[in-house]
Amino acid sequence: MQKNKSNIVVVIGAQWGDEGKGKVTDYFAARADYIVRFQGGNNAGHTIILDDKTVKLHLIPSGVLHSRCKLVIGSGVVVDPRVLIKELAMLKKEGLSTNLLISDRAHLIMPYHVDIDYHLTNFQNELAAGSTRSGIAPVYADKLYRHGLRIADLLNKELFERRLKKSFAFNKLLVENVFNEKFGHTFENILEEFLGYGEMIFPYVSNITEELSTALKNDKRLMFEGAQGACLDVDHGLYPYTTSSNTVAGQVEAGGGIGLNGAKKIVGIAKAYLTYVGRGPFPTEISGELENKIRDVGQEYGTTTGRARRVGWIDLVQLKYANQLNNFSEIILTKVDVLSGLESIKLCVGYQINNKPFVGVPSDIENFRNIQPVYETLPGWGPLPDVIESLDQCPKELTRFIKKIEEVSGVKISLVSHGPDRNQTFKI
Repeated sequence: MQKNKSNIVVVIGAQWGDEGKGKVTDYFAARADYIVRFQGGNNAGHTIILDDKTVKLHLIPSGVLHSRCKLVIGSGVVVDPRVLIKELAMLKKEGLSTNLLISDRAHLIMPYHVDIDYHLTNFQNELAAGSTRSGIAPVYADKLYRHGLRIADLLNKELFERRLKKSFAFNKLLVENVFNEKFGHTFENILEEFLGYGEMIFPYVSNITEELSTALKNDKRLMFEGAQGACLDVDHGLYPYTTSSNTVAGQVEAGGGIGLNGAKKIVGIAKAYLTYVGRGPFPTEISGELENKIRDVGQEYGTTTGRARRVGWIDLVQLKYANQLNNFSEIILTKVDVLSGLESIKLCVGYQINNKPFVGVPSDIENFRNIQPVYETLPGWGPLPDVIESLDQCPKELTRFIKKIEEVSGVKISLVSHGPDRNQTFKI
């Protein structure tokens, strides 16, 4: 495969999220001038580890360990100012500088959006997606209703007050008349609170389209960072058990606010196994003692919620589908060390439904529930050394595992991560 030497790199979760994107993004950030978050909100989280420093972020893009990088929150992101200000304070306390730019077109998460997220989850019951209840779905809904509030509104007192009245009234009626719940906010308190936030974030607000267009003209290196994973995409994922935004690489231009019709490197991040925090069906799910072992070794607990993630074998049908959606230039495989010591390892290489082969990933939720995974079982590998410089230094069992992933998914694996530290990676 001819390597893409573009200055534009897109990093996308190739599974259900939680693939270790924070570490990989940080790896690419060392070579980037801009890191752009283009969708989602603080419902996602990523952890970056360097020496004795662990940084957990939910809204600010990765790259905070590289002081020269400009960190961009794009127009497709929804911003909770309270979370943003808290993260900025945390980074300052850690002694990390933040060259942050926030799109003036990004939408604001309001306190009543968080309330509605709780009410909505209770209302949807078994069809609820397993929301983090951060207000993400309600703010995206308000955005499409066209009475959402944006960063630009927040910086104009008269405009914000006028537009808040409409948003406030609509959501109050929704809470009281649809969900039959008490609406615990006053217009005056929210107005005062958010105008105060506006003063605090004003220094970071920018015209992102102008900024990134100029950067491209000046041959700067741009990296676009996705949240969640390809199979949580609101259009192409396991609907309705999805997130509320488009998580695939095609969203980069819309959510980043910059036309990128030229060549770009699209990097998919995949874990050596699967994790999933939603309530939907999970065909390759593992249960019992082995599930607990993998979860504990891999520290598979949500960065945002702290809740235990469900664990399953790697699903290569799903990974192939993610490649079809994103057209990955390459895949980076993470957490192979977590499976060390297992006698055997399963890989899902096909689906059957009602005992008949099924090609691709079903869109129908009932068909998805009835998937019977077709497994190939490979021998496991022993403990891995702390330092690995090439595939030649890996156990042959791990090499065989990597080759099988490449064969079925149709994508070359370019880098393998075998530990939590940013230096525990090797190229293939």
